[in-house]
Amino acid sequence: MIPNGRTCAFPTVLALATACVLWAPAAAIAQPAISASIGRALSSMDEPAIGVERRQTTAGSVEAEHVAAGGRLRLFYEFDGGTFATEGDWRYLENIAGATVRLPFGGEKPKHAVYLTANGIWRDNGSSWSAVDYRGVRVMANVELRPRDTATYRFGYRLDGRNFPDLPALDQVQHDGFVSLLFNLPSRTTLVGEAHVGAKSYAATVDTNWAVVEAGGTMAPRGMGRGVGPGLRGTWMGSAAASTVTENNAGMVVVFGRVAQSLSDRTGAWLQYSQRATFGRVPPVVVTTPALFFDDGVYDDPFASDARVVTAALKHEFASGVTLDVDVARMLKDYTAALALDLAGTTFAGDPLRSDRIWRSSAGVSIPMFPGRSGPVAVNLDVTYAFTRHRSNDAFYNYTSHGVATGFSFSY
Repeated sequence: MIPNGRTCAFPTVLALATACVLWAPAAAIAQPAISASIGRALSSMDEPAIGVERRQTTAGSVEAEHVAAGGRLRLFYEFDGGTFATEGDWRYLENIAGATVRLPFGGEKPKHAVYLTANGIWRDNGSSWSAVDYRGVRVMANVELRPRDTATYRFGYRLDGRNFPDLPALDQVQHDGFVSLLFNLPSRTTLVGEAHVGAKSYAATVDTNWAVVEAGGTMAPRGMGRGVGPGLRGTWMGSAAASTVTENNAGMVVVFGRVAQSLSDRTGAWLQYSQRATFGRVPPVVVTTPALFFDDGVYDDPFASDARVVTAALKHEFASGVTLDVDVARMLKDYTAALALDLAGTTFAGDPLRSDRIWRSSAGVSIPMFPGRSGPVAVNLDVTYAFTRHRSNDAFYNYTSHGVATGFSFSY
């Protein structure tokens, strides 16, 4: 995927990262771990109200880290850029940088540890959603306990603050507390259970039947239209009262379970289920996200919908080093305050809330290039097929997509 209006920055960043990967063996002092990927995809989008369209997209990422202080300090940087196969300018560029400190405890050979993490994020988007560019900071504190080799207990807290320069009403502070249990059984089965309790406060909300926040931050009742403007939708408050700005606090509970099974020395499979329930007030606006964009935690705001997701996956690594990944997922999402719209951006009779039913599946193969000849640098050819069937009472999210992507990944 390609970054937004700063298109010249993306190839430059990727070229520099690739150069770092190839140059790294000679850098005997720092030798950070670096990985980079770039790929091109051809997507077919079949939308009942429009027909079939074919679009190409590009995606790229860079990850770098340096571990110091005997493994107790990790510095990291992540870059992600791209575009989505949706009509309009849905480009994005995202930078994340931060550090994690590991503080072991519990005897001479400690099995327990406290992890402290802080990072900053800078995200810019194309014109279809430029109004929701944001800057953010995150701090986390996690405790990991290993009372025995077959069990791991974790609990912790995360705080996120996000600032939207063009849309201050959406400025937000998010809290998340979690507890996680992991057990490894003699049958080579891994069981994971996790629960989260979250809360998010938004700078403001508007009590009105239907409103869209324009890029300048003013409120205006109107429909959005397809691929037009800032890509924001107001929330339905069930009242025709005049617009008033109030505090807005939303809550969420998530439960998660996974069963992972080793089928052989080179084959593993897992089955996962998660469920999300929301309560409290609702987000003041819901960002119109592009097709194939799901649950990023910010734009596809989890506090805006209840959800159930089942995922199954299989991975096999051949003796040659080639890996095969296959997965399939079923997602049910019911929005608590976002109205379903037609292609013109207007509501339907009876003002139904948006409800989505989604199937997603993919199959990918990663093939090592030049094995045994590139030293500490690994180069892989990646080929992936992805299928998405998104059904919704909202016309903008009613489509079927097929996509084939090829690319290269580099790591050191």
